[in-house]
Amino acid sequence: MKNILIPSTLEPDTINAVKIAIQQSKGKKCTLFLVLAEEIPDTHSSATFLRSMKSEMTVSQKKVLEYCRELITISQNCTLKIHYQYGISAPLMRNLIQHLEIELAILTPSYRKTERKIHNQFVQILNNCKCPILHLSSNCEEYDLTKAMYLKQSKSKLQPEDLQELIPNHFDFKIVSLATDFNDQNPEDLKSSLNEAIVKNKIDLLIETRKPKKIKLKNKNTNTNENFDLPILSLYERVL
Repeated sequence: MKNILIPSTLEPDTINAVKIAIQQSKGKKCTLFLVLAEEIPDTHSSATFLRSMKSEMTVSQKKVLEYCRELITISQNCTLKIHYQYGISAPLMRNLIQHLEIELAILTPSYRKTERKIHNQFVQILNNCKCPILHLSSNCEEYDLTKAMYLKQSKSKLQPEDLQELIPNHFDFKIVSLATDFNDQNPEDLKSSLNEAIVKNKIDLLIETRKPKKIKLKNKNTNTNENFDLPILSLYERVL
């Protein structure tokens, strides 16, 4: 398979992202890229610029990175590389995904909720790319990702049979349930009405589609589907 992108601030949930990435590699050779994004230093001095780019890791961050490397060693088929990204834009993101041959991006809860501008913009720009994105839940380590529910948006033209073209080949789950026209419902009412179907069908993965959105300076990267506390595979739906 191709490679996996994991934007990270080296919070503990990065470990879950690495575990899921190794699981999805299915024993095939794969490189996991941990992307550490930082703002471009605001200076005209080359020396100051270089000094500013050297950010020290905290003790907890070093422990997370060390544990991730141990997991990679145990896997025997995956490799781990750290990619430092200074500044981000739509063209940079597209080139990054193409250059690193990324087939899947994995976003952790801590990264989606971060308040730093660079990380917030990274998520927004990534959402506008065609790369599939797996949004992890807080207890994602407990799931095998084998049975999925497709949450079809009211304006989406994609049917369950159309999704196969957008899903990376290494995913081997089955879509066993379908929910439609959920955007007009209250999130709490939606959660109550669908929980029964989730439990009955032993759903451990939700599938949604997304379309490009305007980048905002301040934006909370929230998703009403996160109310189900399940991993969400977000697929890019081309705008016709």
